[in-house]
Amino acid sequence: MSDADRSPFSSWTQGAFTDALAAKRSVPGGGAAAGSALAHAAALGSMVIAFTRGKKTYAEHDGVLAGIEDRLHTARSEAWTLADLDAEGFEALSALWPLPPDDPARVLGWATAVRAAIAAPRDIVRAAERVSTDLAALVGRTSTLLRSDLAIAGRFASLAAEAAGWNVDMNLEALAALSDGGAEEADSLSREIPETIARIRATADRIDAACRAGGRDRLT
Repeated sequence: MSDADRSPFSSWTQGAFTDALAAKRSVPGGGAAAGSALAHAAALGSMVIAFTRGKKTYAEHDGVLAGIEDRLHTARSEAWTLADLDAEGFEALSALWPLPPDDPARVLGWATAVRAAIAAPRDIVRAAERVSTDLAALVGRTSTLLRSDLAIAGRFASLAAEAAGWNVDMNLEALAALSDGGAEEADSLSREIPETIARIRATADRIDAACRAGGRDRLT
């Protein structure tokens, strides 16, 4: 299925998405799954807020929760957009891979395609850190009855980042080979992405531990 033939992933049913993910084709693939995981993280965080706002016990946190709710809503939409962009980037790059290195079409489009294939998963990792930070801020400010959902949201954010990190790694060699600054970009990303993923994992662990302890004590 080419990008021209499909609707945005956000409009698919979960059954259709997972059926396509299981099929012998590359789109949707791991990048789209990473975007989906990030959307799930943001959505679960929003659910935790929805069950908390309006309760007198948590009224003092309403302003904070309203801001996080807005950001998570934006993040959910962004996650699906990035899933689509990851698919588009993969298809553009995979169309050029079989061509000889001196083919005019490959020469003209190669650098742009390599960078596009890296940009979407890179941005999923960055977005996952923002979501993870917001999820951590919900601990101690939201209903403890939803603490399992909050912990699961943290794990989804970590999963999204780790999965997307693979798609960055897979294209770093091609990026480093670009003559117009690719080596410097690849070197920067080879440090940024693992460090970011490590922070998100650590945040997920902190959310998990706090929720298992009852979810009453704030992390931030």
